[in-house]
Amino acid sequence: MNAFILKIIIFLIPITLLLLALCFFANGYTDPFYVRFTTPTQQNLIVGTSRAAQGLQPDIFEKILGIKLYNYSFTVAHSPYGKKYWESILKKHNKKKHGVFIVTVDPWSISTWCKNPNDETQFRENTLAVANTHNVSMYPNIEYLYKNLKGHYKDILLAPTKKLFLHENGWLEVKDIKMDSASMNKRIAEKITKYRTDHQPKTKFSKVRLDYLLQTIKYFNNYGQVYLVRLPVHSEMIKIENEIMPNFNDVISNAIHLSKAYLDMTNDNDKFLYTDGNHLYQTSGREVSEIVAQWIKSNN
Repeated sequence: MNAFILKIIIFLIPITLLLLALCFFANGYTDPFYVRFTTPTQQNLIVGTSRAAQGLQPDIFEKILGIKLYNYSFTVAHSPYGKKYWESILKKHNKKKHGVFIVTVDPWSISTWCKNPNDETQFRENTLAVANTHNVSMYPNIEYLYKNLKGHYKDILLAPTKKLFLHENGWLEVKDIKMDSASMNKRIAEKITKYRTDHQPKTKFSKVRLDYLLQTIKYFNNYGQVYLVRLPVHSEMIKIENEIMPNFNDVISNAIHLSKAYLDMTNDNDKFLYTDGNHLYQTSGREVSEIVAQWIKSNN
């Protein structure tokens, strides 16, 4: 029996070493989230959903403000405000003073898709990466790869797409996307249809999510200055948002009061380009990042 166990161990050792070595090949092409869980804890954070993940570019903020802002935003499914995202933010923040924090908001980030909008056990992010990854600053992050690639470990060497690249600073770059009017309008129409037929009917305001937004701002206030931002979106998307939450700024009034300043960019929606109606194209993202950075500078 001992000889048999020894043979199994000898057999497993090279396989284990091979799998561990494979983890070191995971990078920004592996998936849209992995790299954020491999970088060190951070002093300055951008938080929110995929609008911020794709739209706010940390290198622009560093150029204008002289500080390294880390983009710790995910998606409308992974990182609406709630307990799981809150806990992950606490782990990613290094607890240093004099920080700068950009907290992005929109109706989706304080809403739920479940029958009872305040039942945390039914929140959509509970089984996703922000919830199931306990160590958010480990390289390589074996826990993340095991839990979230779901057996598709070939993606580490053969990325499923080269169109998304997650930078070390947390910015999710959309690469090689066609921006001619026909391609762009087709994507926008598909996205708007998806939100109208799928998301809008099940979306409900959640007081619990709003409370976590307020809790996040209060926490950041202990370590620096908090800037609340509503990013621009396509005109058809803002119509949907105004239908589900027409008094949005009134709903978040306490969040506005707790922040150093609030910038609502939806009045300038038509000035920017969107890849799909929901996310800024990277040239417009650069422009928006410059606007936000200069706004922070003027308020500081």
